[in-house]
Amino acid sequence: MSLITKPVQPEISSQPASKRLWRVPASKAAWLWLAFSVMLAGGIFVVYLRAIRMQQFPGPFYDPLRFFGIIAFTLVLLTAMYSLRRRFVRGLPGKAQNWLWMHTWVGIITILIVLLHSNFVHILNNYCRNLSCLTEAGAGTSAMIALGVLVLSGVSGRLLDSWQARSISYEASTNGVGIVRALEERILEMEYTVERLCAGKSEAFKAYCMQALDRARVLSGPLPSIGPHEQADFRRAHQTLSERARLVRSMKKQQRARAIIRAWRAIHIVIATLALLIITYHSLLELLANVLNVRFLQPFG
Repeated sequence: MSLITKPVQPEISSQPASKRLWRVPASKAAWLWLAFSVMLAGGIFVVYLRAIRMQQFPGPFYDPLRFFGIIAFTLVLLTAMYSLRRRFVRGLPGKAQNWLWMHTWVGIITILIVLLHSNFVHILNNYCRNLSCLTEAGAGTSAMIALGVLVLSGVSGRLLDSWQARSISYEASTNGVGIVRALEERILEMEYTVERLCAGKSEAFKAYCMQALDRARVLSGPLPSIGPHEQADFRRAHQTLSERARLVRSMKKQQRARAIIRAWRAIHIVIATLALLIITYHSLLELLANVLNVRFLQPFG
């Protein structure tokens, strides 16, 4: 009769040369998009400085500051393309990581261009005294605030995402197994090993192992009274249970990090949707009124 056994997998620590690095390589697109964003923002700032020196009343209703608003709205649509690339239109050229860097850097300079477009109204001068300023100029202030909240959410989320990604990478690189899916398979194998070791053993042996599978803190408590003929298998079971508890802790840390990332992304999508609606509303009103010269009926008063 032949006995079928599973091949024993070598420990990762015994082969340090083949150890996998659980992280995303750096992308050159990060520097390219940063350079593009800095040059664009710098050029617009130079034009802004010239405009405020030459114009008596520079503002969002007169060029070139009005044109800044058109550029900002175009950049908002460009950054929104990242979500389309990541979730819907995956056939677009370029890696998703490169699109993410575009989304990050272009999003940051967009709020700076919007501030120049408004000439810092309600920010450094002409402060809001009541909520009526939110609806003035086609809800321009509301659009600026919505974009500011969106950019702040994106930057803070990017930092949070990087922090949690490093946590996942650290756990995957140091636990000796890898990411969650590999951990789940390894933990299941260990549970099968403990069950096989429990077969035919005393009730104290079985009870201790079952309790340790449910509550890892049992392993740090007193050991049960085990007969001499079961000592070898008990040591093996205890070692397997201890290793399993370590891997479970690593898996829970990775799962918690992934849950935090997913929660932030869900919140960011809601903020992005609301902000895009407000910005689009303001942009369309300004386009019709100040570019196409479409005048709306004013209420009698």
